[in-house]
Amino acid sequence: MGYTVIYAPSNYELARTYRQFPDLVKTIIIEGSDARKCLKDSKCIKTPTHPLGIPLWKMFSMHFWRGQSHPLGNAWTLSPENYPLFDAQNSAGNYYLGYSIERACREIPITPPDVRPRQAYVFAKRLSYFYNRDFAWPNISFVAPPELDISLVGGIGDDTDHHSPIPEGIKNFGVLPKHQFYEELGRSRALVGIGLPFLSPSPYDALCMGVPFINPIAHWDEEHPDDRVLWGSQHDGLKFENPPYVYNVRSGDAQALWKAIHDALSNPIDRYIPADMTMDALKLRLGNLIEADWRGKAEEILRQRNETGKGELFEL
Repeated sequence: MGYTVIYAPSNYELARTYRQFPDLVKTIIIEGSDARKCLKDSKCIKTPTHPLGIPLWKMFSMHFWRGQSHPLGNAWTLSPENYPLFDAQNSAGNYYLGYSIERACREIPITPPDVRPRQAYVFAKRLSYFYNRDFAWPNISFVAPPELDISLVGGIGDDTDHHSPIPEGIKNFGVLPKHQFYEELGRSRALVGIGLPFLSPSPYDALCMGVPFINPIAHWDEEHPDDRVLWGSQHDGLKFENPPYVYNVRSGDAQALWKAIHDALSNPIDRYIPADMTMDALKLRLGNLIEADWRGKAEEILRQRNETGKGELFEL
């Protein structure tokens, strides 16, 4: 996109490099903890006695999870998912930067659905996921009903203390190298979520290889059960998607789970990349981040803090 990227391994190197051409640096992406450390470091942050220090408003914290992680709050917190869309209470105002799997995924050829074995990939790289309180299918057998004629496979590593058993019905390949994981995933006809891990990129990879994702819903509002904004799922970034790409299934509902697997088998999909996960969408969000008037937004925050005496002050 025409921007030069400089990597600094520490706040010291960041501040030293920034001082050489402060007016040319438009945006700094940094860990939230490092942004807070810089704010308290007179050799890093801009102050009246250190005018070539880094203005706080130029720094943005990359934070994978919900909530803010920056001294200036949500607007300076960069999120991998569009949290404000589906978690307004906890992440209102976070900047949705996101990422894209498009380039990497398009290098992987799609296995035609009609030559794939009748298998579904159980998305669990750790055995402990099956014994976690967030496990989506407790007391449900993974032995597929005979009429489905499907096998369940997975690449599961034993990270438990007592070498707990792998649920019956799942053929385990063990921990797989990345290329073998993609190979088995691409040969499958569905990716079955079990509640963990949260917000992994793998369901995006699956969709891009033509593999539907079964997304467990862990929480919903009993009075408004179909309001997806109020759902809490394994992958909230995909809870607004619909079949035949994503099947949102309530946790613990065995009948709905097997129906979703049946429907995925019966309705194969082509390569699918959600609109927000394309490179074009990412470039648009990144351009808006770099070119927006963040100093103006920071001026308003500084004015409010000066009036109320609340929060840490900073130099523009």
